[in-house]
Formats: sequence, C-alpha cells, structure tokens
Amino acid sequence: MQETILKFDRPPVSRLISCAAVFGSAALVFYYLSESADDIDVLSFAGLILLFLGTFAAMLMQYGDHIYVSESGVMYENRFLKWAGKRGRWMRWEDIVEVREVKQKVLILLSRDGRRMLVDAILGYAIARAEILRRAPQAIVSGTLARDDA
Repeated sequence: MQETILKFDRPPVSRLISCAAVFGSAALVFYYLSESADDIDVLSFAGLILLFLGTFAAMLMQYGDHIYVSESGVMYENRFLKWAGKRGRWMRWEDIVEVREVKQKVLILLSRDGRRMLVDAILGYAIARAEILRRAPQAIVSGTLARDDA
C-alpha cells in the first residue's frame, strides 16, 4: 500500500506578487539605463541590480516552497534550495513536542531535537493545520490554538 502524501504550495496571489516585484525591479534597471546612458553612477546601478537579484531570489523561494504531510511526518522543502544541497528533512509526528500558532496564519512546529518548522502562507492552510493537529496529539498546543481550546 502506497503512503498518501499531501503537498501544499504557496498561494497563486503571492506568487504573482513576487513575479510583479521582479518585473518592477527589472523595469527600474532598464529605466535607469535608458535615462542615464551617458552618466551611469556605479553605486546607484549596483543598488538597482541588487534590488533585482533580491526580488528574483524571493520569487524563486515562493515558487519552490512546498510543505509535505504524510502518515509518518511533515517536511518543508524548497526545490531551488535542493539544488544548492539543502534537502528537506522529515519531522516525524512522534518527535513534535509543541505546535504553536501565531495569529491563526502561521504554525511553528517544535521537535524534540530542537528543530523548528514553519508552516505559513500556504494554499490549504486550514487543511494542513487540521492534519497536523490530528496527527500530533501528544504535542503541546500554544499560541492562538491554546486560546481556541479555552
């Protein structure tokens, strides 16, 4: 029998916003080049290039982020960080000692060995939240989750 794995991605709106930021920063670079072709200030140009590279890196992170939930645990992995050698590690359900929720939008999972995992800004957050709480009943519940129980 094959294990079912739920996969959660970033919402399309945040992905579109990150793409728009990349296009906007690229437009600033090209506008600066077109307006200052005769007198390019190296510091200003370098700042615009850094802005473009930063928004491009943020876009890659948005598109590469995935949260996986399975019968054995939960894992965060980014497909682009995987190319850089940083592979995701499964956090087993029995190792989770605390599930903390911040403002009903972010879950922070804390494990026995000190690792932390952030589950935030994903499509299907309510489903992921319910699955995590169902599969890690031994974990201490804190933050807004604890207020919901009160």
